[in-house]
Formats: sequence, structure tokens, C-alpha cells
Amino acid sequence: MATVFYPCEKEGELKKQGHVVRNWKNRWFIIKDNNLYYFKKKGDSKPIGEIPLPGSTIKTDPKVKRTHTFELYSPQIDKSFICQANTREEMKSWITALEKGAEFCMVGSPFNVARTVHVNFDSETGFEGLPADWEVTLKASGISKGEVVTNHEAVLDVLKFNDRINKGAGHDEEFAPIPARENQLSLKDLVSPSAHKDLFSNLNKIGEGAAGEVFIADWAERGIEVAIKTMSITQENVHLLCTEINIMKSSKQENIVEYSDSFIVDNNKLWVVMELMDGGCLTDVLEQFDRVKLDESQIAHVCLMTLRALRYIHRSHRIHRDIKSDNILLNSKGEVKIADFGYAAQLTEEKNKRRTVVGTPYWMAPELIRGHDYGTKVDIWSTGIMLMEMIEGEPPYLEYPPLRALFLITTKGIPPIQKPDLFSNDLIDFYDKCLEKDVDKRPEADYLLEHPFLRRACEHSHFAPVIAEARAAAASAVF
Repeated sequence: MATVFYPCEKEGELKKQGHVVRNWKNRWFIIKDNNLYYFKKKGDSKPIGEIPLPGSTIKTDPKVKRTHTFELYSPQIDKSFICQANTREEMKSWITALEKGAEFCMVGSPFNVARTVHVNFDSETGFEGLPADWEVTLKASGISKGEVVTNHEAVLDVLKFNDRINKGAGHDEEFAPIPARENQLSLKDLVSPSAHKDLFSNLNKIGEGAAGEVFIADWAERGIEVAIKTMSITQENVHLLCTEINIMKSSKQENIVEYSDSFIVDNNKLWVVMELMDGGCLTDVLEQFDRVKLDESQIAHVCLMTLRALRYIHRSHRIHRDIKSDNILLNSKGEVKIADFGYAAQLTEEKNKRRTVVGTPYWMAPELIRGHDYGTKVDIWSTGIMLMEMIEGEPPYLEYPPLRALFLITTKGIPPIQKPDLFSNDLIDFYDKCLEKDVDKRPEADYLLEHPFLRRACEHSHFAPVIAEARAAAASAVF
């Protein structure tokens, strides 16, 4: 066989269904440079077909009466291929390899930077051969030429990450797979009839963000106030919205904001009705950091409630992927609940790790930034960053441009607590465990829930006053 196909990512024999005559033929398949080639038989020098993988989707339930089959759809050629493996394990192995090829180029990189970029200390940035827009970004990043030469692989990783975010790949490169019995559900399958809009009245806008607007409304039928989040529906975000609604509807845990209803308004807006958390978000408290401080028992309370929710989420084989103070909601009783599943992912047997870059940069785990496979422990890292927010008022490296911050996270990790003498050894140990760079050593939520630091957690009644104090401080602030 011609050496152009070696070394390859994977090779082996599969049965392939014909497109015209629906018969099955044994073919030799090779994955190379994010393309899937198939040959009439092993050893042939020329493939009979080539399938570009970037952006492809793989389903494990095509409508054929054969075991161990999967369907590969390539959007670049607008064509589907149905293949059969000999065993379930072999099928899972092929799906994993194909999905890696499908995800790799979704970042929209102009070329394989590993092959064309070289370290050159005489150049202006320390690199030679960077795409022009990457070079502009690097010059503005605050990353020095010396750091490029010393840590060139880490710098390339964060440049790739930045390219993914700028091209929107973090939002739509991957539709988090829903378990097989649900993966055909559309948004209209998941939501209630539009007439449910009439159940809610006296809408009063209380906030807005990148995802949409939030209102307080009366639900007369139940005699309560609720929160309603409204979001535009686009071709780009509809899959993410399906994932978010599906996960919210099936998440029933006391530390997760309760989902009530959802429906489509005017054919282009999704309204999501949730329980009202009248204390705002944890960020609102931390914005008053100079005037309102959380004591150690209150910090432990927030961490305990967050980890209880994460234990439930992770045991459901899901990842939240955007744990931060903005997404921790509070109420006047001192309750703490996780919200916003817009970046959440459902893990499956076929796909028990992720590679998609999503979330908020300063809270991201190193393995996520560097494009490695990752699992539920990215949420533990983000919990550690949120702990730093409560201790010091903001996440680490916030004073740096995002790209340099990402570079520092991947190369240096997170800096130690600035004034450790002010805190207990238990808190410092908990902090270190959450922010362990080695994923294998970073503990799961179950383990951390037994940590001595969380035994210091106060009751809701002791946390409620600090929420009221922060709201009063915000109201009296002079701008």
C-alpha cells in the first residue's frame, strides 16, 4: 500500500452498505488526516472512496436490521454511509476514532499549524509561519517572545483555543449526544404548546446576558412568581437548546434550579420558566467584596451545595461545563442552586469523554483548554476557581488579557492563595485538591463531599443575611 496513508489514526475491515444497490461489502477503512478512506481490500494502493470527517455526525441507531451498525454523515459531501463492525467493542472503537476526526477541524484552523509553524527567536513573536490573524492576537496577548520559545506547544494550544471561540466552534461544533432513546427529539417535541404563554402575566425584566433576557412573572394558576428566560432560536443554537431543555426537564435535585415549563413564542423565541431565586446570583454578592465578606462557614456552604448538585449531575453521566459564580443562584432563605445548562453535555457509553471547547475562559480546566479529552472533573476545577472568587473577589489572572490568562493556566496552574494565614488548613487543602492540574489526581465530587472543610458549612439561615447585606450595599452604592 502506498506510504501516503501511513502512519494512520486507525485502520481495519468493516462491512459497508452500497448507495445504489443496498448490498453489503467488506471494505478496508483507514482514518488519516481527518479523512476516512475505504479500499476494496487490504493492501490496495488506491482508495475507492474518500469521506471528509470535519463536522461529521455518527449515529449508533441507523434503521437497518443488523447488529453493531453505525451511520456516518459527512456534511462536506452531504452524504451518509452505513457500516457494520464485527463486535460491539469494535463498533465503539471506530465511533471514537471517527468522532475525534470530526471534531478536530471544527475549529476552522486554516492549516495544520503543527506542520507549518516553527519557533524562531529572531521573529517578532517567536513564531514563524503563524496565520496573520493569529500573529495579531499573539502580539496583543501579553505573552512574551521568551515564553513562546520556552513553552511553544502551550502557546499554540491557547491560540487554537482562541480561534475556536472566535469562530463560534465552542457554541455549535458539537451537539451533545442524548441517549439513544431520545436523540431524535426536536425542540418542538420537548416544549409545551405556545398557548402556555398566556398562563404568565406582569413580566418585569430583571436582567440580560449573551444568551437572552430574564423576567419575573406571575403564574396566577399556582399563585407564585417565577423566572422566565427568553432566548432567540437560530439554526446555530437549536441543538444546544434541545440539550439544555432535555437536561433541565430531567434534573430533579434540591440544589439545581427547578424547571417548570418551556414553549416557543412567535416561532423564534424560546421561553423557559423556572423557579424564582430572589437573591440573584453569587456574582452579585462578590461584586460587593470590598464591603461584604463571606466567612469560612459561608464559603463552605456554597461549595457544599454546589458539590451536591454536581454529584447528582455527574452520576447522571453529565457535565455542566460552566460552573462559575454567575451560574450559582441564591434565594432569600439562603439556598444555593446551580443554573444554566446551556453548555451541559450528556455522556454516553459510546462517548464518555469530550473534546469540545466550551465554557468561560478564566474558569476552564487545563485539559479543556489544551483540547484533550475530558470528563466530569472539569466541573471540579471550575468549582475551585469559584472558591478563589469567594476568597479573593475574582478568578485568577483576571488582570491579564484572556489569551495570556489561558497560557498561564496551562503552564503555571493556579497561583496559591494570597493570604493563606487568614484561612484554615482544611480550606487550603480543599482548594489545592480542586485545582490539581493532574486530572488523574483531581478528585471526584463524591470524594470531595467527605472533605473536612465542608463540615464547616453553615446552615441556610446563616448564609441568608450576607445575601441581604450585599443587596443593600449594591442599592446604596454611589456611581
